[in-house]
Amino acid sequence: MDDCRIKEIFVVCDRSTEMNNHMMEIICKAKTIALEREYLVSVFYTGKISPDTLKGFSQCGVDILICGTSSSYIGMWQYSDLVTRWIKKRKPELVLFQSSECGKDIAAIISTRFESGLTADCIDISYEEGEGFRFVRAAICDSVIAQIHGMNCNMNIGTVKEGVFEICKVDRKSEMQLITFQVEEGSLDEKEICLDVSKVEQMKSEININGYSTVFCIGRGASSLECVERIFALARKYDACVVGTRPVIEEGILEKERQVGQSGRSIAPQLYIGFGVFGASQHVVGIRNAKKIIAINKDPKAPIFDYADYSMVADAKDILDALL
Repeated sequence: MDDCRIKEIFVVCDRSTEMNNHMMEIICKAKTIALEREYLVSVFYTGKISPDTLKGFSQCGVDILICGTSSSYIGMWQYSDLVTRWIKKRKPELVLFQSSECGKDIAAIISTRFESGLTADCIDISYEEGEGFRFVRAAICDSVIAQIHGMNCNMNIGTVKEGVFEICKVDRKSEMQLITFQVEEGSLDEKEICLDVSKVEQMKSEININGYSTVFCIGRGASSLECVERIFALARKYDACVVGTRPVIEEGILEKERQVGQSGRSIAPQLYIGFGVFGASQHVVGIRNAKKIIAINKDPKAPIFDYADYSMVADAKDILDALL
């Protein structure tokens, strides 16, 4: 009976996190692969359930949504136990996690339990005839793009970086199946140490550079204090997010959370404007899904011009003066 079942791609959402763009990006990519291979896409989710949430999952092409609820906090090991049980039930060929702290922790545990290959921080996934699933990620200190094939295992596992895949609606041919379950208190082994809360502090909010439709990027050619101040002023005017290339981050001009590229984050804004960005391949990987790219650099041979929709050979300072 198992040999005749339809094969599946299993997407595991971060525990107790509401539906977000990162989840939707992974699901849409999983659906693209599934349509090519005639697979099903099943999603494991323990966040808030609402009509809008269900509609969002359905529009992304989810075939089976597995929703779990609990009256108490679900720890990392408990969540891993739940994911393990459902993987044993579904027997997927590919399991995908968000490339977050939670996602990486759970993925590592699941990989060990099932003795399966694990590729972290994927920027692309495909299926190759005769070789199986192919994962693409940065490697060797982000100096090369590696292509990885899982071998000698029935299931492959990957964590996926945020912002590398597009969100798209899928024309459904069948209704999404909804499976719900309740985690009963004491039904899972307690493996985490409980600590008394003695102090609660407000943590610094992480910068969500994927939440903007317009992004201004600071490159080394626009890293002077004057240019940086003007770019931030322009960003406030157009409700844009300011990011930077690796050299700008390493010089301490911007926070690490704003780095875009192989060793940083990938983004997919409607509009990307690079001020003084040279355009090394490591950076271009992070902006390949931008809808429109405008490049401003005074070096006419800058590689960024090969990828830009609009190119301006000019000093970034002069362009900033005109825009402001």
